[in-house]
Amino acid sequence: MKIYIIRHGEAAKSWEVDRDPELSLRGREQAQNISDILAQEDLNDFQIISSPLRRAIETAEPISKKLNKEVEINESFIEIPSPGIDMSERPSWLREMFSKDVDQFEKPQADWRDKIISVTHSFKSPTLIFSHFMVINVLVGYLQKSKKLLLFTQIIVQ
Repeated sequence: MKIYIIRHGEAAKSWEVDRDPELSLRGREQAQNISDILAQEDLNDFQIISSPLRRAIETAEPISKKLNKEVEINESFIEIPSPGIDMSERPSWLREMFSKDVDQFEKPQADWRDKIISVTHSFKSPTLIFSHFMVINVLVGYLQKSKKLLLFTQIIVQ
């Protein structure tokens, strides 16, 4: 079964400023560009899943309109949880997380990872997932049987 995992387009604000920003103008262009690329594939049997965050939903909208399909919001594909971490401390917390093996995660992050994997396994049809950098790393790491959270850095497609 095919699963395409798409990172959201560029956000209008950084997550340090806004936990749920919309897409920037450039992000909207990126969403349209990925929609044009995806539209070259036969996606009639695909379901469209998105993180509940606006930037992911807005990235999914152009292809959902082209395919005349609804975007299903799924909480499993949200950003890595950081309960109790102040937004000003989140960058250093994330850098620390990048160096951890998945078996060193605390419960919120371990549960988050496990849920991403189990929900992805439950799909019964080909799927487009619009989500976030860390979610993509989780799925790639799982497929590669890696213990690392961070396997690659961002790849930007204009």
